[in-house]
Amino acid sequence: MSSINETKSNIEIALFEFLKTKTDKSEEEIMKLSKKFLEQIELKLHKSHLPSEILTNLDNVEHNQPIYLKGINFVSLCEHHLLPFTGLVNIAVYPNSKIAGVSKFSELVNILSNNLTLQETLTKNIAIEIQNALDPKGVMVKISANHMCSSLLNIENSQTEFETTYSTGIYEIDHTLRNEAILNF
Repeated sequence: MSSINETKSNIEIALFEFLKTKTDKSEEEIMKLSKKFLEQIELKLHKSHLPSEILTNLDNVEHNQPIYLKGINFVSLCEHHLLPFTGLVNIAVYPNSKIAGVSKFSELVNILSNNLTLQETLTKNIAIEIQNALDPKGVMVKISANHMCSSLLNIENSQTEFETTYSTGIYEIDHTLRNEAILNF
């Protein structure tokens, strides 16, 4: 048995033993649940592409005004609690010469959210990957999310939305453009 399979088996057993003490489900149900849970986590954390491979330039497209992408859905796992946080990503890109297709931004968000991360880190990583791949005049990313850890630990805050932003280039220094982006989100 490979060390990865052995580790997965040990985790399944540990999860099984833990759940046996916390639920009245049958041992068969608990074993199925343990396996299913680990399979889902493994699928969520699977790396399919490098972020740098996603944002390819559209040929023969010129645009010299800001582009706004609103409402890109995501689900990620909190690196502090191993619980999901879900929400929407909004992106403003002020192109220089390169433009990527709309679906590429959603794909980038999906790849970067398939990780154990913090919302602040995810926000920054999305902006930096776009900046590095497309070399725009600037990028602004805003994420609004609900965190399951907040809902489980404090029911009064279960609907609290947490917002983060990260800016590069012209969006860091031009407050008029920054405010325009925020209004378009």
